[in-house]
Amino acid sequence: MKRIMLSMTAAAALATAAPQAGAEEYTFGTYVSPTSTTFRAGSEPLLQRLEEQSNGEMTWEAFTGGAMGGPKELLGNAGSGVLDASGVVDIYVKASLPHSSLVSGMLIVGEDPAAMAGAMNEFQLLNCPACLEDHEKNNVVAMGFSSTGTYHLICKDEVHTMDQLKGKKVRAVGGMGRAMQSLGATAVSITTAEMYEAMQRGQMDCATGSAAWLDTYNLKDFSRSIVSDSLGSYFGIMSWVMNKDVWDEIGEANQQIIKDNMAELVADIVWAYGPEGEEALKNLEAAGGAVYSFDDALKAEIARLRAEEYETTIGVGKESGIENAEELVRTFEKLVDKWNGIMAEVGDDKAAYIEALQREVYDKI
Repeated sequence: MKRIMLSMTAAAALATAAPQAGAEEYTFGTYVSPTSTTFRAGSEPLLQRLEEQSNGEMTWEAFTGGAMGGPKELLGNAGSGVLDASGVVDIYVKASLPHSSLVSGMLIVGEDPAAMAGAMNEFQLLNCPACLEDHEKNNVVAMGFSSTGTYHLICKDEVHTMDQLKGKKVRAVGGMGRAMQSLGATAVSITTAEMYEAMQRGQMDCATGSAAWLDTYNLKDFSRSIVSDSLGSYFGIMSWVMNKDVWDEIGEANQQIIKDNMAELVADIVWAYGPEGEEALKNLEAAGGAVYSFDDALKAEIARLRAEEYETTIGVGKESGIENAEELVRTFEKLVDKWNGIMAEVGDDKAAYIEALQREVYDKI
């Protein structure tokens, strides 16, 4: 699918060199800002690599900040051809991606984001035929599933005990929403793009999310406390969703270039969240905010909910009409165990993680 828009990188190159024969221009859309972790550390470098490694056959124009669709529109825009590719958050389009969002809704079990991303890629691409069917129905090819940093409780006021949490309006989606309800809070289901305004207007008192969001989404403007204990992570970021017709048109060589870059894309995003979260915590404290730990009662309740989450999700899946819910959840649970083992060997070695993801997933597609 030809496009008339060039990325800045491609434009600069073409200003000094003759156009590549057979070059095509493509569009990528995301609702996050150009300074967000997922775009700045992941999508933007990926698009640059695709241009370079295809020798200019693929050039990309990125539209950020929802310019070509918000969180709930990007899947449809990629499938219909409004965009050639996009990033998608499956939990915001559950009706279109029921099997993926069932599994990614288990945020509370995601204690190691890198392990969860590895498990999600292997699950989606090699062990979930229903997920691939959902992609096909939406006319997209999806890969490069990444995770946020660990989730924390970020609040306008001091909140780190059961009593303080009770009655608070907390932005939480999927299983995290169920967890907050069980802990006595009121779950508010909104997208990350809506958090700032919701906190500004008093529609929510707290958010569950990465510490990096204090800066990325400017939650620091209203927040005065964060809890350092992990609530889990979200591992359903579909970092690369491409229009199926465009995927077929680009040819095997360019398809292989994209597949060969997915492991690095995932690792770039996962590894970036750690230092960005640490910096955001420093900024919060410098502005007068405080970092707390959950009290013992709240820690115990969270541990209980985490231990029950796989069983709980099976029940939720069956109630929503997913007949193979137990098979899906159990398959994913085994993959999480597998990737926890891989991470015990990989540790903080990003290159080793990329190699493992390439070996265990992308070399098998």
